Amino acid sequence: MRKYFVTLLTLLLSEFAHAHGFDERYDLPIPLEFFLVGGGLVIAASFLLIIIASTCWPNLKLAISYRIFSIAPKLAATIFFIGRLVGVASFILVIAAGFWGPDNPLLNLAPNFIWITWWLGFSLGIALLGNFWPLFNPWTGLFDGCIWAARICGLKISEEKGQFPFPKWLGLYLATGFLLAWSWMEVVYPIAFVPAKVASIALVWTVMNLTGMYLFGRDAWQVRGDVFSVYFATLGQFGIFSFKRVDCGLDVRLPGGGILANAEAWRNMPGASAFIIAMLGIVLFDGLHGSQAWGPFVALVQALGLTQLSLSSYGMGTLGLLLVWLIFMGLFYLSCWLSSQLIHDSATQLCNYFAATLIPIAVAYLIAHNFSSLVIQGQSIIFLVSDPLGSGWDIFSTANFRPNIGLIDAKMTWYLAVFSIVAGHMIALILNHCLALRLVSSTQKAALLTLPQAVLMILFTMLSLIIIAEPMTTSEFSIVDICFSKEAP
Repeated sequence: MRKYFVTLLTLLLSEFAHAHGFDERYDLPIPLEFFLVGGGLVIAASFLLIIIASTCWPNLKLAISYRIFSIAPKLAATIFFIGRLVGVASFILVIAAGFWGPDNPLLNLAPNFIWITWWLGFSLGIALLGNFWPLFNPWTGLFDGCIWAARICGLKISEEKGQFPFPKWLGLYLATGFLLAWSWMEVVYPIAFVPAKVASIALVWTVMNLTGMYLFGRDAWQVRGDVFSVYFATLGQFGIFSFKRVDCGLDVRLPGGGILANAEAWRNMPGASAFIIAMLGIVLFDGLHGSQAWGPFVALVQALGLTQLSLSSYGMGTLGLLLVWLIFMGLFYLSCWLSSQLIHDSATQLCNYFAATLIPIAVAYLIAHNFSSLVIQGQSIIFLVSDPLGSGWDIFSTANFRPNIGLIDAKMTWYLAVFSIVAGHMIALILNHCLALRLVSSTQKAALLTLPQAVLMILFTMLSLIIIAEPMTTSEFSIVDICFSKEAP
């Protein structure tokens, strides 16, 4: 039974670290160009409808939330304590599985848990529900444990105040570098296939994370230096739930309501736009890296005389990742610079301010690019958790479970991707207009202010549909047709 499962899963999911693993392709009922033009027209029409709606209902508020319930502080502390214990225990189990579990990554808990259950599952769950990562964060749990042990030994170490203040000028640039490095390890450097390397990277990050919290204080490091806390907190601003630690209350809000509530914080945070655009860039790079455009890109680099670089898969992957991020950064900065000429504001601050409205697009890309992986590969955790070390255990009586690979197909994934991408850009336009109304006095000025971003979002919509279409449809139209000629060497 297990041997049959491994053989089948290996055939279907040979690209373990990539988001799409379909052997089948969906035959589009209409040419892909129709989807591209239709998606672009929907975004353009949405821009016009937003202007009309804000003119007719000028007092409409979207940044509202409703309190569902509040809990006693002691109960909240108990829940967080239990959550941290679960997080630390899971972390220890994953590390143990990485070092002492099976060498086959498809039979090892560590790669599946880290790349699928945690990185994809938590990302999508937090994006939709809100940021529940602080409840399970194992590194803050380990740090609090170290502080408690140090105090028992008579050492005076503050968990809130570090040894040094976090440099304000650094902002989120450090977290951006960490995020790009994480994407490089996921896509370019194949550590996903080696459980021991995954566990080693986790231990290295643990040392770095605990050191950062000790040097700069736990809270300061979590909001600026810890890339995963920053990443999940950013996605969580789109989620519909928000937990207030101050009064232990749970609020419900519209999707994206947290973005409007925290817009000023983004505006004054150096590197905010760099980090958010990196969130978009790493997903698009993952798609481009496995697409038809990668071959011509390598040929182009070789034609420019960079032969040694073109022969290195690591070098080309690094170059491609940085180029995707820098190009998107440049385009978005240009759009904000054009907007800044209208209100004579700082283009950099406006870029950070409007960058928060790209969070719904990041959520859309996550759903479009990774939902199928989570549904299919995510089922493996059911049998892996019953035998985490590959010792023949059957703790939960699920060791012989076989994933149902028919839960989602290419057709369903394609239409989900189209819907999420178009809806994500529409929500981004709405939020962009709402933020613009805080800077100018009229709807007409807000429309002019956000016009460059609207044009950019139309282009983003069409480009993302092309990238998503390549691995799952039979369309002959691809990004190669746009960027490179068919006769390219």
